[in-house]
Amino acid sequence: MNPGVQANIIALVLFILVLSGWGGRTLRDAKLTPRLTAVGLLLFVLFDGYTVTLPYSVQVDATGVLLPLVLIVLAMRVGPHAGARLQWWLGCLTVASVTVVLMTLVPLDPAFFPLEGPALYPVSAALVAVLSVRRPFAAVSIAVSGLALGALIDPWLHSRVDLHSYVFGAREMQDWMAFTALGVLLTHGVYNAATRLAYSWLKQRFRRPEEGPEHV
Repeated sequence: MNPGVQANIIALVLFILVLSGWGGRTLRDAKLTPRLTAVGLLLFVLFDGYTVTLPYSVQVDATGVLLPLVLIVLAMRVGPHAGARLQWWLGCLTVASVTVVLMTLVPLDPAFFPLEGPALYPVSAALVAVLSVRRPFAAVSIAVSGLALGALIDPWLHSRVDLHSYVFGAREMQDWMAFTALGVLLTHGVYNAATRLAYSWLKQRFRRPEEGPEHV
């Protein structure tokens, strides 16, 4: 399947689900309406492959670059205070660091890892965000933006950038971001519900029995 097709399919599926009322908790956390979110997903598909050439022959895919930027702006807007926004950036840098490390190690010994790179990077980004962030939109935005930042740093870190052929936010990157977002959306609520259930069970299991009234 050609790069970018999977991202468009996921966006269209989310478009239908959002209009049907799915993902309400995440949208409330982001302070977005279903209609506005649906329009954004539709624009993501319509502008697929729209490349802009900047000075010095730098090529940028509008969709691949705007998606993480929009998520960053929304995350900063809905952050309740400066401490929460700082924690968001720390989470984003954590995901980016994990992504860069994996992108460095996977080419050295691909057989060591259970998944191939194109599947491993989104899964790892989603896993880090789901396990460490309680707010649903914060988890989605941290995972997607951190993955995009890591994928941007890696080629520069290893001197693999040819500005005349490299496209920032290319279609393959869009596939990774779409799978990352979908992974967080599907697992974040389940994980947090299971965590609360396990905590409640452990609390009941190890709670000290209350002492009854003493009889004279």
